[in-house]
Formats: sequence, C-alpha cells, structure tokens
Amino acid sequence: MGYAGSDKNIKDIAKELAAGSIVEGSVQVVGQRLRVNAQLIDAATDGHLWAERYDRTLDDAFAVQSEIAQKIVGALGARLAAPERTAISLAPTANAEAYRLYLQGQDYWRRPGRNRRDFEIAQGLYEQAVALDSGFALAHAALSQVHGMLQWFRYDPSPERLVQQRREAETALRLAPELPQAHRAMAAWRYFGERNWQAALAEYRVAAEGLPGDAETWEYMGYAQRRLGNWQEVFDVLKRVIALDPRNANALYDLGGFTSVHIRRYQDALDWYGRALALAPDALSILLNRAVVPLLWQGSLDSLDAVLQRIPAGTDLGEGEGTSTAWKAKVLLWERRPEQLLALVNGQGVFEAYEFYLPATLYQGWAQQLLGNRPAARAAFESARARLDSALTVLPDDWRVHAARGLALAGLGRISAAEGEARWLQQSDVYRADAYLRPYLAEDRALILAGCGQGAAAVTEIEHVLAGPSSTVSVYTLRLDPRLDPIRNRPDFQALLRRYARPAPVR
Repeated sequence: MGYAGSDKNIKDIAKELAAGSIVEGSVQVVGQRLRVNAQLIDAATDGHLWAERYDRTLDDAFAVQSEIAQKIVGALGARLAAPERTAISLAPTANAEAYRLYLQGQDYWRRPGRNRRDFEIAQGLYEQAVALDSGFALAHAALSQVHGMLQWFRYDPSPERLVQQRREAETALRLAPELPQAHRAMAAWRYFGERNWQAALAEYRVAAEGLPGDAETWEYMGYAQRRLGNWQEVFDVLKRVIALDPRNANALYDLGGFTSVHIRRYQDALDWYGRALALAPDALSILLNRAVVPLLWQGSLDSLDAVLQRIPAGTDLGEGEGTSTAWKAKVLLWERRPEQLLALVNGQGVFEAYEFYLPATLYQGWAQQLLGNRPAARAAFESARARLDSALTVLPDDWRVHAARGLALAGLGRISAAEGEARWLQQSDVYRADAYLRPYLAEDRALILAGCGQGAAAVTEIEHVLAGPSSTVSVYTLRLDPRLDPIRNRPDFQALLRRYARPAPVR
C-alpha cells in the first residue's frame, strides 16, 4: 500500500523491493458485488505473466483471494509447502465484516513509530472483529499481541494487560492449534509476559515454519536474540526481514539502528536511522534517537536540542520513549540549567516510558541540588519517595520504580534504604538475564551508589556499562550528568573516562 497512487514505474518499484515480479490491480465494492482486477507483471520486461478479472459477491471474497494467490504461484512456477497451501485454501472467518475490521487493525498495528494511539485503535478494531465472530482465531491472535505491546511499552503497565494477552493467545491456539499466527501470539506472551527469551524463540520458529515469508515473525525472533545478547544473530535476522519486507521502517529503526547504538556502532546506527526515516519521515522516535547519536558518539547536544525544540511539549514520541517534556527535562539536567528545569517540570506528574518512571519532583530535587537549596531539594525528594512508595503497591516488581525510589532515597540521605534498592536491581531477573535492559539498570545502580557515597562500587558498575552494550551511557553522558558529581574527582572515575573515550564496538 506504500505505492498506492505512486507515479513510480514498475521497474523502480521492483528495484526498491528487490522483486522480480509485481502484482498490481484494483478492488471495487458496489453494493454486494466485488470486482477485482489483478495482474502479475515481469518487472524486467514490463510484460504480463498473468491477468484476470473477477466479478463475484462479497461472500466470495476469500475464494477470490485464494484463487488469485494460487494462479500467481502457478504463473511463477513456484511450489508451495503444505502449510502454505492450507493457509491459502482456508477462509479465516465466514464474516466478511469481521475480516475487514481485522485488516484495518493490521494496518494500525504495523504503522511506523509504534505509537500508543495506533495500538489502541488496532485493539478496538480487533475487539470488534471477535465480537462479530468469536471463533476468528486470527483476530484473537492479533488482539493478544496488541495487549502485550501496550503493556510492554508501558502505555498501560497494569498486570491485567498481561492476563488479557495470555487469554487471547490461548484462545487463538485452542481455536486453531496449527495456525502460525496463534503460535506467534504465544511467542509474544513468552516474550512480553514471561520474559522467557528461549521459549519465545522456540514458538517463533514454529510460527516461521508455517509463515516462512512473514517478515514480522522473523523480526520478533531478532528482538528475542537481542535480549539474549546474540548481536550477530540480530543482524542475520535483520537481513532476512529486509529481504522479505524492504519497507519495514520499524525493523530498520529498531533492529538495525537501535541495536547498532547499543553495541556502539554509531555510524551504522546513523545509516539505519536514515533508511528508516526515508520511509517514515514523521516518526518522532526515529528522529529523536538519531539525534541522540551525536551525543553518545561525540558529546554534542546540538542535534537533540534542535529536535526537541521542534516538538510541542507533552508530545508522545512513540516506541515507549515517553514524552518530549520528559526528554527536555533530561537535557536541561545534563546542561545544568536548574531554573529552566524547575519551570519545565512544575505541575507535571510522572515522566513514564519503557526505561524510566520518574516523578517530576525527582527533577525538582536535582535542580534544587544544583542551586544549593538543600531544604527545597529534601522536600522534593520526599514528595518523590512518597509517590514511588504508592506506585510500588501497584507495580511491586517494576524495576523502573525501584530504580527511581533508590534515587529519591539517595537524595534524602537515607543510605541504607537506597543501597537496598541498588541491591534489588542487581538481584532482579532483568539485570541478570536481559542483555538489552541490563545496562539501564546498571546505570541507575551507579547513580544510586554515587549518591550514597559508595564511590568504588559506583565506578565498578560504570566500568561494566562502558565495557559492554548501552544505548544511553558513554563517556560524554557521564561527563555531563550532575548526579555523578559526588564521584566526579575520583582518580578511578577520571581514568575510566580517559580509557573509554574511544570505545570499541561490542562483539
């Protein structure tokens, strides 16, 4: 659909898609009649390999779809595996309206940027589809995945989301035990709900056997490999994803760009981000993360400042990145501009994203520390601590809340309690078994320990982060962050900054 209405010729489109032949056509619905024109074109010669016109009722839509697919396979001289032949011949639902709603949901599900609004619209469409046909396994599988994604990106971090995700995945498998998409939904539950990366990979491989040409299935296998720290496997999968779906901006941005940043291959990251932006120029999360690269690589905040100035305050950036206001607060802290920071966060609640849960009063505390106003700082940290204690009653196992609470306690000088939160982070499953998220927890541990006066322990944690993958920490961010001022002049900390001034890519 990215080429609908395009003035590009077939050869150019085929080149962009690395395809030897192209299907084009039109669909019209007039009353209860369905009119379809379809043709298969050889991209090299612009010649027709096959063409047909169909004039049927809407009830025949699935039969037409199946027939077109089989005719194209025949025209190409290809052979289908048994699961593919079955998939082509089966109608996923007898309700055409339910299928239309499902397809519309898929459009929102796949949009670049992974914004909350797109996911919520997709959820509503899938729910309408299963309301019309409770036996529609494809729609149940899709609904499961969108529940998981809304919880995963912390758009709705409630545990109930995971309950819904599992229920819908199990429903899909009960209705259609051999359906690849149902296994993909169960893989997503293993990934999002259980955080069991190996089990998720096993389910994704089952799905891939039935959907060998499905880019989405392979894409999520790549994310599971990333959690396991298998960096080369991530890029091996990405090659396959791009071959199957060259216009997949999410994969280019996330599997390509963000993984490259994580393993400190900054030029590669800029290249991947550029390719993604060519397909999705308005995706704010891609614009933001591309602007972070010069900071991590060269210590320049100019690009990040410029991007944030163009985005209205409070804008959801998508991809679980939080809001533009949350990012502006972080930059003002790095820039040591306490007055502007206080003005920005005044009246704000909690800055929440996939990697952080930070009451605005925490930023007020840090700003007041920079101003040297100890009573005001203490009051702000106490307010943040109270809010975080309340959050833990709802999210008791959320590492983000424990990390923020440790920072608030350190600001209050409650050393023993703050160190307890640092230990909680270190002992968590996320720290021990998630190669992707571990650097975030390690950074927070270092900040807590520095605030507690545990300089040697903080430096040790920082060294681990600098020596391994991280998409948020480099010597430049460490030089900027005022929360590390308690250890700023330690010889071992300064030695780390010199040693990792030119970091080697992680292998």
